[in-house]
Amino acid sequence: MKKYLNLTLVLFFVLSGVVLVTAEPSVGNVTKTIITSDQMSYDYKRSIAIFQDNVVVVDPQVRLEADALTVLFGSTNEVKSVTAIGSVRIKSGDKSATCNKAIYIIRTGEILLTGNAKLMRNSDALEGKQITFWVNEERVVCKPGKLTIHPSRGGDSGGTDIFDLGSGNK
Repeated sequence: MKKYLNLTLVLFFVLSGVVLVTAEPSVGNVTKTIITSDQMSYDYKRSIAIFQDNVVVVDPQVRLEADALTVLFGSTNEVKSVTAIGSVRIKSGDKSATCNKAIYIIRTGEILLTGNAKLMRNSDALEGKQITFWVNEERVVCKPGKLTIHPSRGGDSGGTDIFDLGSGNK
C-alpha cells in the first residue's frame, strides 16, 4: 500500500511537470490522480511499476495517454524516472504534446520527448525529432526545430506562451 500511495503522489507531481507548458489549474473536476491500464505490475526486486495497454493518467493538472508507462523507484522508494511509451498524448488546458516516447528524470528535472515530438498551444506548435525541457531552468532545446506561431487575435499574446514552463517566473 505504501508503494502504491507513493506512486500515486509521485505521478501527480511528475505529470504536473511533464506537461511543462502549462500552469492551468485542472482537467475537469478531478481532485486526485487516477491511472488506468489493461494491466499493471510491480517488480519489488527491481522497484519498477509498469502499466501496459490503454494507459490513461488523469490528475488535476494533466491527462496523459500512452501504450505503456514505467515508473522506476530508487533504493529509498523515491521516484527516479517516469517513462511513457507509444502514442504518447499529454493535454492540459489549451496546451498539449504528442510524441512516441516521453522520459522524465526526477534528479535533473529533465523531460525528453522523442519521436515526432510536438508541443502545441492553440494553433501554435513546436516540432522536432527530440524536444528536451529542463523544468528547473525553464529551458527548451528542440532538434531539429520547427516553430509555427500564428498571429494573435483580439490582443492575446498567445504565440510565445508555448514556452511557458509553468513555474510562474516571467
